[in-house]
Amino acid sequence: MASARSGITSLKASLKAVALVIIIFSAISYLISLALGPVLFYSTSDGKAASTTPIHGLYIELFMVIPVPVPVATSMGALFAVILAFFVVCMILAWWDRDGFLNSVRGGLSKSISLAKSNFLFIMPLVASALVAATVIISSFQESQGVQTGSINFGTTNPYQILTELSFAPLDEEFAFRITSIGLIVGLILLVLYRRDARITGLKNKGKLVLLAMFSPELAKAKLGYRNIQANGFPRGISPIEWVLILLTSVVFGLAHYLSGSGWDVGKVSTAFLAGLVFAIMYVSYGAYADILLHWYFNYYFDVLSYAGAAYGGVFNVLNDLANYVAVLGGGVILMVFLVYSAYRIGNYLVTRASGSPVPAISVV
Repeated sequence: MASARSGITSLKASLKAVALVIIIFSAISYLISLALGPVLFYSTSDGKAASTTPIHGLYIELFMVIPVPVPVATSMGALFAVILAFFVVCMILAWWDRDGFLNSVRGGLSKSISLAKSNFLFIMPLVASALVAATVIISSFQESQGVQTGSINFGTTNPYQILTELSFAPLDEEFAFRITSIGLIVGLILLVLYRRDARITGLKNKGKLVLLAMFSPELAKAKLGYRNIQANGFPRGISPIEWVLILLTSVVFGLAHYLSGSGWDVGKVSTAFLAGLVFAIMYVSYGAYADILLHWYFNYYFDVLSYAGAAYGGVFNVLNDLANYVAVLGGGVILMVFLVYSAYRIGNYLVTRASGSPVPAISVV
């Protein structure tokens, strides 16, 4: 028995060490990718050509399906700079989230990894790479059964015009599917539930609460003492109405990719639904910077590393290859561990509940 416990302890330590390597490598590569984007965009011939392209008909979406025109005439180069500024702000917020990234790394081998306590930039590589692995597995299985995923069609062959369109999507789609369709609604519900609370009397305080909920439902709920992840753990800290909104927006997110006519086939519905589900859970657990950065990971990170490898070769090719291996292989290991651990915790929860004993909060992360 003692040897079995020792073996399990050693296995846990080894898995944490692997996770820590993935986290540190990924965080460094995120920062490199973030810096490489503007270098490539404003210094390469294709990037310079894209930067002078005028922007017409720019829209931002609300509540998943309502397009609102942005009355600004600008160039693609200026738009890319604005988008990049948003990404930098999100990365800074993620870096300082909760105890901070460096403190999380220092305690990486001794502390548990959870949505309730972990810094977002610390947990992001694990979530993102597991999502990549899950997407690859689902797509491969579907295509083996004749269900095609397809690919998005762009109206240009210029890679930096494509990069700008892809980079705009995390801001536009997260505002449409998460910030207004979950955060705004959570804020309005909190106003109703706490309508007699002295902390939100007056129009100004009500407006501040709604804006806080749009930025981070978790912070808005914690401010009023409503159930939240840091106080109640995952998944108890997510309210039933939030789960309804998470599932609804994820379903629409999956369908929207297929029905948009942009080139995706029906197989994209399942993988986009899964991505939307993860984005939404990260949003309600941390805030808008979290789901925007996860979306950034898929729409910016890999493309920039690939462009850098093509433009500069050498070490950038190695970095691009490593990033892909970490995402697929490392993500596969993380996904397997996550599924086994989740099954164990859920099974333990069900047994405990059936026995009539007090049921602890389930932590599946």
